[in-house]
Amino acid sequence: MRLLAGIVGVTLLSAALPASAETIRFAILRDGTQIGTHVIEINRAGPETSVKIATDLEVKVLFVTAYQLKHTATERWVDGRLVALKSSTNNNGTRHSVAVNETSAGVEIKADGKAANADKSLMPGSLWNPELLRRSVMLDSQEGTIRQLSVVDHGLAQVTVKGRVVKARRYTLKSKWEQDVWYDEQSRLVHAQLIASDGSVISYQLL
Repeated sequence: MRLLAGIVGVTLLSAALPASAETIRFAILRDGTQIGTHVIEINRAGPETSVKIATDLEVKVLFVTAYQLKHTATERWVDGRLVALKSSTNNNGTRHSVAVNETSAGVEIKADGKAANADKSLMPGSLWNPELLRRSVMLDSQEGTIRQLSVVDHGLAQVTVKGRVVKARRYTLKSKWEQDVWYDEQSRLVHAQLIASDGSVISYQLL
């Protein structure tokens, strides 16, 4: 079984705002049962935003571990532009290491010992910045692969967040995986859901 690493959304702040820090936690559920957590730490100081991401999940079947995912990543942004990214992933025993750095011509991606170049507008699919919803490609930060992306806007809907019903805009993102995401009226991600390869429903719920 293969599951998609988690996501969370916040809005970049302008250089005029003071430094701030925020930690956002999601519970990862499989058919309603928690199997892991997804945590994002966001630090903003003037034009710079740094992000730390940690996903840790484990699926057990009859008390035997059937699937594990551990993923950590750091992102550094300046003036809304990705200038550096590092990630380490253990996807059920398959390991990946990715590093992205800004160059004069764009960004260089090094993934599992292989190098590639991309346009400076490239964004990772971690979705913490909802600007990604307006892009047609994204970086898979687990594997270091550039993937095509299409987004369908379903309009406003209601979703339950921390026991409270809120208005949120639902989007379907289609890439290597297809998933639904809900952003509230402040453009913050409040819920996400996808169907795993075994047909189970994987959802991310704010803690």
